[in-house]
Amino acid sequence: MSAALKPEDLLEPGNFPDDLKWVPAHYKLHPTDPVYLLIAWHWRRVKQSEDTLKATIVEIKKALDDRIGHLTEAAEIVAGVNDALADVQVALEEKPAELEAQLDAKLTKPVADALTRLQALEKTLAPLSRSFQTALRRQFLATFLIGVTVGVLSAVIVLLT
Repeated sequence: MSAALKPEDLLEPGNFPDDLKWVPAHYKLHPTDPVYLLIAWHWRRVKQSEDTLKATIVEIKKALDDRIGHLTEAAEIVAGVNDALADVQVALEEKPAELEAQLDAKLTKPVADALTRLQALEKTLAPLSRSFQTALRRQFLATFLIGVTVGVLSAVIVLLT
C-alpha cells in the first residue's frame, strides 16, 4: 500500500495488507467497530514507520558508502605514504656513501696541499733545527766551562787565603 492513504481508505477491509485481511473477516468486524478502527490506525502507523525506516536505511547506506569511499581513499594515501617512506629509507641508506664520496672529493685536494706544505716546511725547518741543536750544545758546553772556571778560581782563592 502507498503511504498516501486517506483515513476513509482504511475503512475498507480490501485495503488492509494480506497479513491483516483475515482479522476483520475472522472476527466479523464492521468498519465502524472501534477495534477495527484501532487495527486500521495501528496498521497505518506501522506502515508510516516502515517508510521512515526504509528512508533511513537508504540514508545510512549512502552515508556508509561515502565513509567506505573515504576509507578507501585514506588507505590508498597510506599506501602511497608507505611507498614514499620506503623510497626515503632507500635514499637515506645510500646517503652515507654519497656523503663519503662528496667529502673525499672535497677534502682530497686540500689535504694533499696541506701535506705538501708540511713537507716543504719540514725541509725548510730541518737546517734551523740542526742550528738550534748545535747552539744548544754550545750553550751547554759554555755553561759547563764557566762552571769549571768559577770552581777552579774559587778553589784557588780558598787555597790562597
